[in-house]
Amino acid sequence: MGSSAELLTERKEITTTTIETSHQSASHCNLEEREDIQVNSMIASHHTTKQGIALLATAMVSVRNEQNYTMVLRALIDQGSQASFISERAAQRLRLKKQPARGTVVGVGSTRTNVNHVVQFQVSSQDATHFNLPVKAYVMSKQLTTKIPARTIAANHWSHLEGLNLADPSYYAPGSIDLLLGVKEYAQILQPDLIKGPPGTPSAQKTNLGWILFGEVDDNAQQDTFLVMHQQVEIDEVLKSIWEVDTDTKRRLTREEQLCEKIYAKTHKRTEEGRYMVKLPFNTDRPRCTQGNTRDIAKKRLLQLERRFKKMPKLKEDYTNVIKEYLRLQHMEEVPEKEKEKEKCVYLPHHAVLREDKESTKTRLVFDASCKGSNNVSLNDELLVGPPLQEDLRNLIIRWRMKGICYMSDIQKMYRQILVFPEDADTYQRILWRSDASEDIKEYRILRVTFGTASAPYLAVRTLHQIADDEGKNHPKAAQIIKEDFYMDDLMGGADTVEEAVTEAKEVDEIVKKGGFTLTKWASNNLDFMQSIKPADRSRSAHFNLNIDGTVKALGIKWNMGTDKFKYEVILPTIQATVTKRSVLSDIQKLFDPLGWIAPSIVMTKILIQKLWLERLNWDDKISSHLLDEWLTIRSDFQQVNEIEVDRWIGTTSKMSDNLQIHGFCDASMQAYAALVYARIKTEDGTIRTKLIAARTRVAPLRTISLPRLELCGALLLARLLKQVAQAMRIPSSQIFAWTDSSIVLAWLAGDPHKWKLFVANRVVEIVENVHCNRWHHVDSKSNPADIASRDTKS
Repeated sequence: MGSSAELLTERKEITTTTIETSHQSASHCNLEEREDIQVNSMIASHHTTKQGIALLATAMVSVRNEQNYTMVLRALIDQGSQASFISERAAQRLRLKKQPARGTVVGVGSTRTNVNHVVQFQVSSQDATHFNLPVKAYVMSKQLTTKIPARTIAANHWSHLEGLNLADPSYYAPGSIDLLLGVKEYAQILQPDLIKGPPGTPSAQKTNLGWILFGEVDDNAQQDTFLVMHQQVEIDEVLKSIWEVDTDTKRRLTREEQLCEKIYAKTHKRTEEGRYMVKLPFNTDRPRCTQGNTRDIAKKRLLQLERRFKKMPKLKEDYTNVIKEYLRLQHMEEVPEKEKEKEKCVYLPHHAVLREDKESTKTRLVFDASCKGSNNVSLNDELLVGPPLQEDLRNLIIRWRMKGICYMSDIQKMYRQILVFPEDADTYQRILWRSDASEDIKEYRILRVTFGTASAPYLAVRTLHQIADDEGKNHPKAAQIIKEDFYMDDLMGGADTVEEAVTEAKEVDEIVKKGGFTLTKWASNNLDFMQSIKPADRSRSAHFNLNIDGTVKALGIKWNMGTDKFKYEVILPTIQATVTKRSVLSDIQKLFDPLGWIAPSIVMTKILIQKLWLERLNWDDKISSHLLDEWLTIRSDFQQVNEIEVDRWIGTTSKMSDNLQIHGFCDASMQAYAALVYARIKTEDGTIRTKLIAARTRVAPLRTISLPRLELCGALLLARLLKQVAQAMRIPSSQIFAWTDSSIVLAWLAGDPHKWKLFVANRVVEIVENVHCNRWHHVDSKSNPADIASRDTKS
């Protein structure tokens, strides 16, 4: 584990040689890579006389194309599939852009089906609307599967499933499957909770799509049809996006995003007290979500919730208190008797989300706007999600490290500070509730932007930006902070001096207050700054989690306000008596290292996963003894990560831009390739300091690729990382330096891309577009810090 710490140390002596290149632009090249992707599939149907029926995991998901056109598909979650597939009819209805992909699906009796196209799209959760999953799927011209389940299952009221928010509420009814999500997607939706039922009942696995049900269910029929599927693609495709969340490139707004912006700009208004009021942005002039019966569904879910309350009285108490708070703050109101008979309106089921990491409210209500009415249309199906306005968390952290005096704060109940037009609240945001099962059920309507609606994140961030535009004319610096230094409701700001920081914070606070927002839980590394904050508005904690989605991670990053350092916190689950491929992957996918500061440790887990796939184990098979030993060693080493601390401040000020450079290094081995970026700071007294800013790693694909080509892949990884870091730190291209120990890669970058084979040419074009070839230099292998992160550190 010393290797991760070594990555963070300063490197002051680097042997370098500059490569002489011709001043050559590659921007005119439009090379499109097309590599063969072999898909091997075994699909079999079996019959059995056992009195049971197999229930496979399914989910109802929203699938969105590049133009934000959305439709709902029923998906099969197949943990044993290394590829994802979508039906031809679904791909056509979604108007997905097809890319060539040569492959063959081999079925029973060696029957073959060609796979000619691959498509990309976004899968959205039907519950937590913040969850969006990019999917690459192969288009199947033939039927993906038979209907699932094989026949209708008697949906008994199994007690262990009561109150669960199911990913597929119609799991019991045979239905067509238009989407198959494979292991890569499964790894990203998996959550730790698993509920095992008694024999003959389904088990429930918690995912970001809701609870999925699976297992053998008792049935009186004598003969069942079982579907078994197994697909394989290159393991690099499986691993590629499990640990990395690459920044989306800048792009033009889609038509639906433009429509969403137009609706907001045209319809938002302010009350006399300055609070903002918004309309719900729909993708249609005539929403159909009001035409289906949603009241009966909402009532059924309320009764399920009440049964859960009987087993969890503390949850009932907390839940009731949150409802009372909604009413007390006038964020919700009871529907008057004369308005209850309104025919066309949407009733939203609701449930609780417990947030143990929150300093204030632990229980948050989530309203299920993805719940479909009797006409199979939900509110979220017809709401626009809006363009991406949110800053990347990694960019925020990078900029935050450049400020000597830093501060944090968050907006209290951000969504609930924004009013929804009364007609929209009455039509689309009704709920059912009663404090006790002995009372009559009452109808309420939510008057504010609602957590669980697809448009809520956009409306919240867009309103924050609108405040900056409306109120920031006299305070342009504060307006810029509001637009650039918030991550949803969390502010991460800073300045060179205490005076500047206090002034900025005060101006930001004054601006957002004019829109009805309140900043609270202030924290800073400086006591003088904290003295400027009212005691009631100060944070009670000295440690703060930095997580992308607020979920609890096994390995997370905390900022210690007192020491002004980042510190890792490892909380791996207790190891089970039997260690399986599923349990290993479940543990690994919880590791959170957004900026790659412990890349050597993380890459070891990636290599282990690759080895697990090579053994071709089933998900619940016990792993081999030598891989178990390797996993136990990795787990043990991760405990030492707790000892690693990273300085938050890298020692820069806004006045030393000419004395700040970023240097990136890349390297590769036959196992992995890596890219690291350091900041080189020259202080006023001439001292040179270096700080690790970010790192990324990739596992080498299983198919044999020469080391020079892997080195080129490392250079591409570095070029992308340098571009992101430079944009975050606002570094000009003249102060960017890229280093590799591969002379072959430097020769490729200096040459004409047309001379190289397609694999090389495609990568060279993108590399020099991101970092010009005259910024690339040679570094001696012994002095290349990327070597640490590109190999298994045990070797």
